Amino acid sequence: MELGMSSAAFYGRMNTEDAAGHLCSFPIDTCEVFLQTFSEYNAEFGGIVRNKLGNLKCTSVHAKGTQFELDLFADYVRQRNDAFRLFEGICSAGKEMGASYYVLHGPPGFRKSLRPEQIRNLKNVFPEMQKIAGKYGMEILWENVFWCACSLPEHVRTLMEFFPDIRFVLDIKQAYQAGTDPMEMAATMGTHLAHVHVLDWDTEGRLVLPGEGVFDFEAFARVLRSFHYTGAVILEPYSSQTLDEERVCTSLKHLQNIIA
Repeated sequence: MELGMSSAAFYGRMNTEDAAGHLCSFPIDTCEVFLQTFSEYNAEFGGIVRNKLGNLKCTSVHAKGTQFELDLFADYVRQRNDAFRLFEGICSAGKEMGASYYVLHGPPGFRKSLRPEQIRNLKNVFPEMQKIAGKYGMEILWENVFWCACSLPEHVRTLMEFFPDIRFVLDIKQAYQAGTDPMEMAATMGTHLAHVHVLDWDTEGRLVLPGEGVFDFEAFARVLRSFHYTGAVILEPYSSQTLDEERVCTSLKHLQNIIA
């Protein structure tokens, strides 16, 4: 397994390209780049970020999905076409960065829960998205997100029924926030798991850096090894959690000792 960190760790404090460059100062093998806004969804910007990353590997690219991912599945053709143009721009940026994966949140549930089978046009749109991503040497990974259409193990199973070759991102924090055991979510994804996001939480449910909370990362690593997971484990902290960079490095070293 490789250890990485997301550029989202510095959201609001640094521009995306500078956040990517700052990742090079941490003890990591790879990274995820979080593109934040429309002007960053293009190949030219991807090249800027790649230059800032230097020799640091970029495994995945994420985007602010609330800006357009719902519209990818819209009934209105112009709305869907505009969303696909944004999506393709992100894939072109990802190619320039050397990313293998696009991380998909999918449609949000807003005021009620949303199940995959309720997503309009899903069976037509998702294969088209994979086809476009493939043009840029990338694959779409669907992430479990507690406020979106894939939040529970049963949703993962439904998506695998619809798309037998689909693969996933497991976000253990999002599983916890959905009231689901991250271990169960990992076991459900099994060999379909291609990418992992991690954070920790304390006894009161407050999110903290790995090693500062109660989640059993050693047991989690054993679950990952049980189905021969060899992908990235990406620390994805919130900006407020990275103000003390020594604590971030300590957390990364804690994770490295577990997954090595």
